[in-house]
Amino acid sequence: MRPTSLFLRQNPIRFKKWGPAVIPHRKPRWVPMARSKMFVNPPTCLTPQEELMHEQELNVEYSRRMKALVKYLEEDYQKYSDTGEAGRIEAELDQKEHIKLVQENDAYNLKVAEHRKLRLEREREAMKERIAQEVLEAEQADRDRLEEAGLYVRRHAEQIKNRVQPDQLEAAILEALDNPVDSEFAIDIHGHIFKGRETRSLKVAANDREKLTPRETEEKFVLNAEN
Repeated sequence: MRPTSLFLRQNPIRFKKWGPAVIPHRKPRWVPMARSKMFVNPPTCLTPQEELMHEQELNVEYSRRMKALVKYLEEDYQKYSDTGEAGRIEAELDQKEHIKLVQENDAYNLKVAEHRKLRLEREREAMKERIAQEVLEAEQADRDRLEEAGLYVRRHAEQIKNRVQPDQLEAAILEALDNPVDSEFAIDIHGHIFKGRETRSLKVAANDREKLTPRETEEKFVLNAEN
């Protein structure tokens, strides 16, 4: 007879997977109910049966509609995607529209280029006319400058004729000493000039007062030539 101490009692244990993790499991059928659960009624659902059935119908209807919507979206995607028939047709239409727009753009560019060519031609002609006018004005200014230079030279040539000769130098000096020239003058705020050191402005009659008038310098043509 086998000794009682060597008898081992084995209980079946179910594992979810090999390893330390063990899923919760029910106790064996031959183990009685726990005393904490004896004579305790399970919770009773107080929801009416009609409401439960209505919720079930709603869930079924929701599932059905969602499946139909997913199916519709899948078909729509297959139809209008890049690889679908509608996508191919739309790509062809886009390509035709692109070619049409490119042709219109090329025609517009040619039109703009033609207008630009005409505008540049008009500007070129206007520039030629302006340059010719400026050349004529420059030539006229040169002629005027030469004429003024000639007048200046002739005027100074006439003045040179009245110069003091070497044999008349002593007589000219004596005449200058006998007839001194007073170079002093004064100008009032109204532009009247009063010549002479001894001249009194208040004693000069208004009709006899000399008005200072601006005049061009004789070296004007020289300055113009330098510029």
